[in-house]
Amino acid sequence: MKRIIFTAVLIASVFYAEAQVTNRAVTTIRKVSAKDVKAIMDTTTGPMIVNFWASWCGPCIREIPWFDSIIAAKNSPVKLILVSLDFPEAYPKKLTDFVKKQGYKGEVLYLNDTNAEVFIPAIDPKWTGAIPASVFINNSKKYYQLFNQQMPRERFSLELDKLVN
Repeated sequence: MKRIIFTAVLIASVFYAEAQVTNRAVTTIRKVSAKDVKAIMDTTTGPMIVNFWASWCGPCIREIPWFDSIIAAKNSPVKLILVSLDFPEAYPKKLTDFVKKQGYKGEVLYLNDTNAEVFIPAIDPKWTGAIPASVFINNSKKYYQLFNQQMPRERFSLELDKLVN
């Protein structure tokens, strides 16, 4: 009986610890500036996708699950960074709740810059400012591609292959 109780407590503590790690990852959405995002893009040593989105943007909400599922299905080494352009009143509570509900797997950051005339050219002068927008980066291959629109699932899969292979 003691062994069964011990085993049950051990299993419960493992599940609790796993939930805490998962929970902590979602609740630590940090504020960043455009300069910070650009530095992340410029210094990454592996393939990376930086996606600019907002919780109120329908096309954004539709494409992020494709990104997550295709990256997972291909067991891709790509790091996905989701940069939220939500309004200041959404950070942190509403944004955190939204990300948890959606179950996004990429690292979520909140862009603290509000002046689009400054942050857009700081990220990429070719960015039109539309969202969703995604930047595919593989500095070791000198690969860089900006997409100023929602990416259909099939196109994302093809572009992911270009990024990695």
